[in-house]
Amino acid sequence: MTCLKLPLPASGTVPALLTIPQPLSAQALLELEHALASTLAILGRDLFDAGVGTTPGHAASRPDAAEIEYASWMPDPGAIEVASWAVHLRTAVR
Repeated sequence: MTCLKLPLPASGTVPALLTIPQPLSAQALLELEHALASTLAILGRDLFDAGVGTTPGHAASRPDAAEIEYASWMPDPGAIEVASWAVHLRTAVR
């Protein structure tokens, strides 16, 4: 099995390296994209909840009930991206 190595730029640090086994099906790519977006979102929340990257005294605070309710009505950017790739891949196959 061969692997595709994708360097992902990370500002001010060594690039992250994503290793993807080949061959990769369209369905597996969609699942990988969703998993990567979800994992990065969790990492981002964890970092900002801990106050990483913010100045002391301006650390991110946990959202209140109103912010959680508002966010629940907003479309999920990850789901929108996955849906757009699904459409793109279906039309590319035809």
